[in-house]
Amino acid sequence: MNEPKNFSALFEIAAVLNREFSLPAALRSALEKTVQVLNLETGWIWLLQPDNKSVYLAASYNLPPALSKHPERLSGWCFCIEKYLSDEIPVALNISEITCSRLKNIRSGTRDLKFHATIPISVSGNKTGLINLVSRESQKMDKEKLSLLSNIASLVSVTIQRTRVQESYINNPSRQQNAFQEIVDRIFTSRVEELVVSLESVNDLLDQKKITSSKKLITQSYSVARELKEQLSSFTVQEIESASDSKKKKKFQYPSSPLTAREMEVLQLIKQGLSNKQIASQLYLAERTIKFHITSILSKLFAVNRTEAINNAIQRGILS
Repeated sequence: MNEPKNFSALFEIAAVLNREFSLPAALRSALEKTVQVLNLETGWIWLLQPDNKSVYLAASYNLPPALSKHPERLSGWCFCIEKYLSDEIPVALNISEITCSRLKNIRSGTRDLKFHATIPISVSGNKTGLINLVSRESQKMDKEKLSLLSNIASLVSVTIQRTRVQESYINNPSRQQNAFQEIVDRIFTSRVEELVVSLESVNDLLDQKKITSSKKLITQSYSVARELKEQLSSFTVQEIESASDSKKKKKFQYPSSPLTAREMEVLQLIKQGLSNKQIASQLYLAERTIKFHITSILSKLFAVNRTEAINNAIQRGILS
């Protein structure tokens, strides 16, 4: 990958992260974009719990059947997590030729995947999580790709900080004004910096007489500016409505549901006790599609099975 392509990839991923207010949705979208940019196969993101002694699956993309059909296999410890918490993964690293410990003892459904890179995420210098990217092809990422991945991890770190501020705002009504201002500052600053970097790159490309690339970045900059305007306007409206609701309700409110409309339909039918086959029949979908939706639901609700997913959804007010 060359520098213009790297910048374009970072620009797209930054846009994806800044467009989402829900952390699971932001991480999942960014993960998908990263896998596509690097022509890999799949990936997942671990985040540490506040006690720094346990982890949870925060996002996943294109999991092989051995994992998508058995989400419990993604719980607990593994090679990367152990090394990371032992301070043995300080930067983005290749772990090629080491079969994923999540898959190595499974005989089928793995798509012959192997680890290729694991990227640490840190917030304010503190361990926060890991991005694992996997492919079925044997390869070793060069320094340029690893540097790109480190930059992506930095973008993810900013998003985690932003969403934690948002959660702090929701949890502490007495800090609404300051928290709201901090959220706006973070969003505004990050997007403006994104535009500045973009325009500086346009300048460089114009100096090099690369008109086509310049036009592409200018178009992307316009898009970011429009999205930023809509995002800030939308969030202002949400803040006003939230302040109004807080006068009526003192009960803790989670951020909006991370589930799509289709995932909500599937979750409602799971609650009714229907099997995958019955859900597929009722929604006129393939059973494998239902299994994919269930894997996504489990990941977004930080659940290891259906029962836990229902309990978490009820606790968060996603289900009545």
